[in-house]
Amino acid sequence: MQSPPEKAKSIFEFTVTDLNGNEVSLDRYQGSVCLIVNFSTKDATFEKVLSLLTPLLRKYHNDTRKDLNVLFFPCFQFGSKESPDEIVQRFESSTDSSGMIGEIFTEIEVNGSKAPGLYKYLKAKKPGNCGGFINSNFTIFLTDRQGVPVERLNAGIHPYTLEDMVENLLR
Repeated sequence: MQSPPEKAKSIFEFTVTDLNGNEVSLDRYQGSVCLIVNFSTKDATFEKVLSLLTPLLRKYHNDTRKDLNVLFFPCFQFGSKESPDEIVQRFESSTDSSGMIGEIFTEIEVNGSKAPGLYKYLKAKKPGNCGGFINSNFTIFLTDRQGVPVERLNAGIHPYTLEDMVENLLR
């Protein structure tokens, strides 16, 4: 992307890196509703957030008329560092055999000069109460089918509220 990330029109203009080091263009999610989450599996909130998001993925991922994707970005600005293998193992041990965990990308910083363009864009569009600063893991950005952020949420959101938001965007 040539212009400043904050000027982008959607998440589809960004490329991120998966856990295997492959570049992934987010335009592959065109037409999908996305939840974008920074996380650490060593954070005490990890299980709670996974139990919030996994049922939504089971219900709406690759449904014939609806599509929801969860994009997880490891972030160690707020706590312990983990290897990619540790992250995958923790996800696998925390989910059922359906394998519904969303997609896990490479470690990022969500604040500061090292934050990727995607997060600069998300924070510019939905700055939250901290003036664009993310102050903890499990900040959740909800994007519509056009890749535009419509909500910035935290891990304390009620499951039914989140499901209603997702359902409204999938209609």
